[in-house]
Amino acid sequence: MDKQEIYTQLVSILTPLCQAQGLELWGIELRFGAGGKHKLVRIYLDSPHGVSVDECAKISRHVSLALDVEDIIAGAYTLEVSSPGLERPFFTLKQLEPYKEHTIRIRLYKAKDGQKNFTGRLQVVDPPKFQLVDNNNVFEFSWDEVSTAHLVHEF
Repeated sequence: MDKQEIYTQLVSILTPLCQAQGLELWGIELRFGAGGKHKLVRIYLDSPHGVSVDECAKISRHVSLALDVEDIIAGAYTLEVSSPGLERPFFTLKQLEPYKEHTIRIRLYKAKDGQKNFTGRLQVVDPPKFQLVDNNNVFEFSWDEVSTAHLVHEF
């Protein structure tokens, strides 16, 4: 089974499970090392009240059982379930909307203006594009260009 099929099956398992617990599936990371070794399944949960360790543990037990019964991932894997945290990763453009005026760090698949990494204040989210401003420089990106995006926690 390829990563996209695994992702699709995880979403179908996790969405109703999270909803039943009053949680939101924030995102899923699948990282498989060379040759399929060192498989990592990282699941992020969120809710307006936050996510407790007990809630993560409960979801982890259910997901682990479902993955084993359905045999979705061949061989050994590591399963991590957590909240997105202070420097939360973003998985969709829609997730950025509440974070206007916050600092966001992104990495692009391909270099733009000679660089792949950008950090700036999120100014505009106008699907499928968004804008970051850094030192009066305005950078516009399409979400399809983004490899990773994270909130930058400011103390």
